[in-house]
Amino acid sequence: MKNKLAVIFCFLCSIHLLFSQKEENRIIDSITTNALRAKYYKKLNPTDTLRRPTFNTYPFISYTPETDVTFGAGGILIYYTGKEKILNPSKLGFGGYYSLNNQYRISMDNDMYFFKNRLNIKLPMNYGFYVNKFWGVGDDAADYSNAAYSATTFATTLTIQIPTSWFSADRAGMIFDYNHTEIVDKKGNEFIDDPLIYGGLGGQMIGFGGDLVWDSREHLFTPKSGSYQYFKAVIYPGVSDFNFAFFEFDVRNYVSFKNGGVLASNFFIQSATGETPFYKLPSLGGKQMRGYFFGRYRDNFYGMAQLEYRKSFAKRWGYVLFGTVGNVSESIIDYNFQSLKYSFGSGLRYMFNKKERVNLRADIGIGADGNSGVYFGIEEAF
Repeated sequence: MKNKLAVIFCFLCSIHLLFSQKEENRIIDSITTNALRAKYYKKLNPTDTLRRPTFNTYPFISYTPETDVTFGAGGILIYYTGKEKILNPSKLGFGGYYSLNNQYRISMDNDMYFFKNRLNIKLPMNYGFYVNKFWGVGDDAADYSNAAYSATTFATTLTIQIPTSWFSADRAGMIFDYNHTEIVDKKGNEFIDDPLIYGGLGGQMIGFGGDLVWDSREHLFTPKSGSYQYFKAVIYPGVSDFNFAFFEFDVRNYVSFKNGGVLASNFFIQSATGETPFYKLPSLGGKQMRGYFFGRYRDNFYGMAQLEYRKSFAKRWGYVLFGTVGNVSESIIDYNFQSLKYSFGSGLRYMFNKKERVNLRADIGIGADGNSGVYFGIEEAF
């Protein structure tokens, strides 16, 4: 089984790199991409010089390994900051939920484009009370009956991006990251009291960094072709309660078929070094590995690859099939293909905003050892 998982992981990475090469051969640069987007939006609304905003809300009931059953509501406002046809849509997403295990969360996601896409400002923020779990560090962390702990967290990240010629990227940005976490109740979790573990009492993280974006997707919300590459590096210096560095690399590719289907691939890496609090360590689970509790496995390095096939079967309805493999390790050189984790699943899509091609998604993910989850949200998982 372990050898099979290693073969699957290599296969997914090979497919991903193959699609990446195809996209490079197409020579889709940012100018071509903007022209495609302008053509698409002009077709939608050929007469209006200023496209009207759209606003959608929805209630939901869902279950994930992290939250148990949740009851909540969310919404998204899509608008434009100017009259240019080439201008990307800006969005304001928001949501909140309360779960049967007494968790709650409120969040807001701002993503704004100005001046013919020459300025992009992102400002997500969230606050919540979480009944989380920590099984220790490593890819072999065993199940632990006292893994739960509770915490309150306020987090926000300001990113300001402008066009750049560095490394042939489309945009480069400056990042300010803030996180304040308080461990409310350790619930007898001995791993949190380990003197070798940072963050046992919570604390304040203040980070400064930068990022680079290469983006040739023909659409921001439900891309059918093109690619997206993102790299960021954030340093948390002495002004923070913790002194560490955090890196992320996210590569996505999209290929369309004649039958209307889309094959999306994603390669995702996170790495941390220094005095990283345990709740900030690269973590397996969530959107990057549906089916696992987010943080079921944590360590200084995390790498995963996933494939997803997307297909519409009615005017507004569609389905997806996905498979993922990944693992955590102390460093990239210690990455163990023999202990790869896997998950797979399917989901439904409902295009509740047809004009802007915005989907509601509901996915069921199944992992090894009885891990599973149901995930609900706006837009695609990647």
